[in-house]
Parts: sequence; C-alpha cells; structure tokens
Amino acid sequence: MTPIDQMPEDMKELILRFLEGQASEEEASRLLAWLQENETHRLYFDELNTAFQSSVTLNRVNHQMTEDAWRKLAVATGADNNNVIIMRNRRTFVFTALNIAASICLFIVAGALLVYNLPKGTTVRHDTLVRTASGNNTRIVLPDSSIVWLNQNSTLEYPAEFGTASRDVVLKGEAFFDVRKGRKPFTVKTDNIFIKVKGTRFNVEAFKNEPTVKTTLEEGKVELQVSGAKQVYSMAPGDQVVFNADQQKVTMHRVDPSNFTAWKEDRLVFDNAPLSEVLTKLENRFRVNIRIDERLAKRERLSMTIEDEGLDEVLDLIQLSSRLRAKKDNNTIILFE
Repeated sequence: MTPIDQMPEDMKELILRFLEGQASEEEASRLLAWLQENETHRLYFDELNTAFQSSVTLNRVNHQMTEDAWRKLAVATGADNNNVIIMRNRRTFVFTALNIAASICLFIVAGALLVYNLPKGTTVRHDTLVRTASGNNTRIVLPDSSIVWLNQNSTLEYPAEFGTASRDVVLKGEAFFDVRKGRKPFTVKTDNIFIKVKGTRFNVEAFKNEPTVKTTLEEGKVELQVSGAKQVYSMAPGDQVVFNADQQKVTMHRVDPSNFTAWKEDRLVFDNAPLSEVLTKLENRFRVNIRIDERLAKRERLSMTIEDEGLDEVLDLIQLSSRLRAKKDNNTIILFE
C-alpha cells in the first residue's frame, strides 16, 4: 500500500485542490499546518505531488484542464515562525521551513507561490519561481499561454507583471519553450546569454556546472546575444548556437532539433556527444555521482539513445562503446581505463 492509499480522503482532496490552484487561504493554511505535524504527512504530499506532476508532464490528463490549473496556481497562506522570507530588491519569495530537501520545495515544484499575509496597504511584487527536483520535469503554462517544459534540476523565474509590462524569464538549467505570439517580445536570460523571440519553439540548455550553453531552434526565428558582447546571432530552424564560457567562444552549426528535445518524453539522445555532456545528464537522470578523469571525459565521444534502460544497462553500453570500465561505490560511479 502506497502513502497515497493511506491518505485520508479529505486531505487528498485538499492537496489536489491546492495543486490545481483552487484552495482558499483558509484551506492553504490548514494544509500547511497538517504538513508540519509529522514526516508521514509530508510523504503523503510528496507522493501525490509527484503523481500530479507526472500527469501534467506526460500529458495524461485533459489538456485544457491542465492549462487552466496552471494559470490559477497562486495560493496565499498565513505566516508563522516556521516561515523564512528571502528579500531581493523589490521581489519577495517565501519558502516554508519544512524538511523539503528531498522534493526540492514541495510547493514551488508544483508551480505555486506561497505568499506572506502582509499588513493592509503594503505593496509587494511577487515573482514566481518554479523549481524542479532531480528525476522530475514539469510542464508550465505561463500567463500569456506560452508553454515551457522545465527539465529536472532547473529553475524558471518570471515577474508578477509577466505578459503585461514584459515577457521576460530567467532560466537556470534546461527548458523547451513554445512561445505564443504577442505584442511584446519574449526574452530568456541565462547567466551567459540573452534570447529574444516573438513566437517560436526552441530549447535552451544552461546548467550551472557546465561551461557550454546550447540554444537549439526547432521552429520560428531567434535572436541570440552573448552577455557583454555586441554581435547578435540570428537563428533559423535547425540551427544550434553553442557558447563556451571557458573559451569565450561561440559556434553555430546545423543539428536535428529532436535530438535535443527528446528529454521532454523522458528520452536522452546523444549523437557523437562528448562523454562529459553524457555523464552530466546521467547524473541527473539516475541521481548518482559519476567520477572520471577530466582527460578521459574530453577524449571520449558517444552516440546512444536511452529510454527505459536502467543505470547498469547504460554503464554496460558505455563500456561496450569505449575503452572505459565502470566501478560502483554506493551512490558513486567511477569510470576508468
């Protein structure tokens, strides 16, 4: 019997109302108090939240209902001493001080923003921050009806006035954007690049621990600019622009975009990819640490498609297609010659 099966029906209904953005302030406060009672309640929530996210991500629920739910995910709850406010300029983010490391922000991973009840007359702008945990990706519908698929271990941030004053988002990690046409340009900012579009479909990979940022255009037009540089790169469908932060170098070449967006369907496709890139994605997918000499990681290149294969099967594929050997030590994989 799973935690969901053991959950009281009234709380199950309340959690689903919360995830769909239908809970009132009173219901949100009741849910928060219930979650703080013990670890079991948080496990209940975590499993139901995971199931909810999977249904949204894999599009196994009614499409219109999903879009409506994402548009309404803005819930208010009361303040208490277990809450922590993080202030940054005029933006306020509120995180509950629950033991949420395992699911990486239970509320925010669902796309909801918990807001402090401030005294009347106080005006605060609330940015929305969506964060995905390891092993999960999430489908988000933005206020302008643009759709974003956010890969695991990634964050997307956008302002309260999104869609009216601007259509600006900040990305850390990887996301696929299906941008709806609008009067205002849609912009994506990472640590190293700035992308400006009007209506298009493209993928951006900008993980913090990787020196390269990859932008792959599937449909439409994109204008890309490296931070601090003047040159603007105009992209056509099938173009990929790669910026290497270590070398401060930009390259553009033609690719099959589907190879770089397959992660939305839980597939990983590598076409003569550097082993270092492969290992980063494997660490995210299987929640392991992989150690290898940097020289070997740069030397080896691999081509493979991973769908339902487990970690051991993938390691076998790597060993069969290279001169490397693998050794497991608890949650750490060591690759060597």
